[in-house]
Amino acid sequence: MELVPYASVVGSLMYAMVCTRPKIAHAVGVVSSTSLCFGNGKVILQGFIDADLGRDVDSSKSTSEYIYTIGGTAVSWMSRLQKCVSLLSTEAEYMELTEAGKEMIWLAYYLEELGKKQPEKILYIDSQSTIQLVKNPVYHSKMKHIRRRHHFTRRAVEDGDMYLEKIEGAKNLTDMLTKCVDVGKLRLCKTLVGLL
Repeated sequence: MELVPYASVVGSLMYAMVCTRPKIAHAVGVVSSTSLCFGNGKVILQGFIDADLGRDVDSSKSTSEYIYTIGGTAVSWMSRLQKCVSLLSTEAEYMELTEAGKEMIWLAYYLEELGKKQPEKILYIDSQSTIQLVKNPVYHSKMKHIRRRHHFTRRAVEDGDMYLEKIEGAKNLTDMLTKCVDVGKLRLCKTLVGLL
């Protein structure tokens, strides 16, 4: 049985359950609940975020998206309209950092409970201006109109709960959630989030 990948066995059982044997549904549910196996690799939490300014034509609201991977496998993702209209792309990404940051901290604490403490919690973002807005308090005078709840990210970075790192736009996995991407980029994103 060691030569057969666990995920393949679970997939075969699911196929049998759907097509021919509905009575094994409970057993398949039990074995598939433990099908996420990390193997011998390191359990590293990584987050990728992006915001698309004014994506919705009707309301002019921006679209926010993030993907979190653990050991190269996507474990959490989100793509939705923001609740308010952003005037700048930096502002849209800054507001997205609040939601993505809360998810990062929750996932890090969850992994810590499982005995997999994360030494660095890195969020990859393709906006240098947003990183500067978080790190430089002087720059905040230009963004006084942003609600106080969105300054959560600044505090989380100061406390060391997460770190922001610039990523090239071409390597940002979240593009596949909202943008039209070519086949090459889609294959890259698919591979990087652990989809076969």
